Amino acid sequence: MWRPEAVVQTLAARGELWEAAPGLVGMRGEVLALYRALEQALARLSATETADDWQVPPGIDLATLARAGYFASFPQWLTAVAHLSEDSDVLEWIATDPDPAAAARRALGTADAALAPAVCYHIYERLAGRTISHPALVTAQGTCWRHEGTRLSALERNWAFTMREIVCLGERSHVEAFRQRGMRAAAALAGALGLDCRMVQASDPFFAPTARGKAVLQQLKALKHELILPLGRSRGSAAASFNNHETFFGEAFAIRLATGAPAASACVAFGVERWLLAFLVAHGPDAAGWAALNRAGALAEAT
Repeated sequence: MWRPEAVVQTLAARGELWEAAPGLVGMRGEVLALYRALEQALARLSATETADDWQVPPGIDLATLARAGYFASFPQWLTAVAHLSEDSDVLEWIATDPDPAAAARRALGTADAALAPAVCYHIYERLAGRTISHPALVTAQGTCWRHEGTRLSALERNWAFTMREIVCLGERSHVEAFRQRGMRAAAALAGALGLDCRMVQASDPFFAPTARGKAVLQQLKALKHELILPLGRSRGSAAASFNNHETFFGEAFAIRLATGAPAASACVAFGVERWLLAFLVAHGPDAAGWAALNRAGALAEAT
């Protein structure tokens, strides 16, 4: 088993991995081909639940995040989107300043949107106000942004990372059955990739004191589980999460069942870069050790 730091250093030395800034990772060559193969394996896994595959926008309105309770839950991760003023005098000042990058930072306007911190918020926003007569199942992949400060590290904790999600809305029993299927499928995929894994009960890192009670409820009701992939003998990474939101998002976005009751929801989420890092730690950074991926592809196609 390789150390994560050694994997990153080896790939960087080969020119196949680099960081434009802490947590902003680029890839090329064999490691990019491996990343794309893992993307495809997760897409095939998602297709066993639904053919309704969405492409979601890279940014999201701040009002949608407020409706989703984001600012009471995870504001510490937010990356806002701002743009330069359209005033020609301001733009001329930036263009002619000896340090235009610093001038541009000073001239940025007020943010009205954020870079998406999760994929599922887009889905709830698009289904807002709807009545669903049968379980709604949607899958989507997008780039998500979470700034974790000094904890940022290439592949393990990217500032920008790729998330594949499957979201289910419907009756409570339907969404919990969906979540349990997701847990079994993710564990099977990890096994096919030659990765040891363990499923643990977890809770979200809620920020505000008023929201931390949600973490206690998550633990008491076992509403959140994570799939941990090893990054060493005593170190692991949460590469997938399985979340039962009960009726929180159904109520927040007025998504209702045919009975008029708020819909329950659950999501299954995969962090692609974390799967990539765990695979490289287990099998090494050289393509000769990646035969296990072929077994994973065969499993996904047969599922």
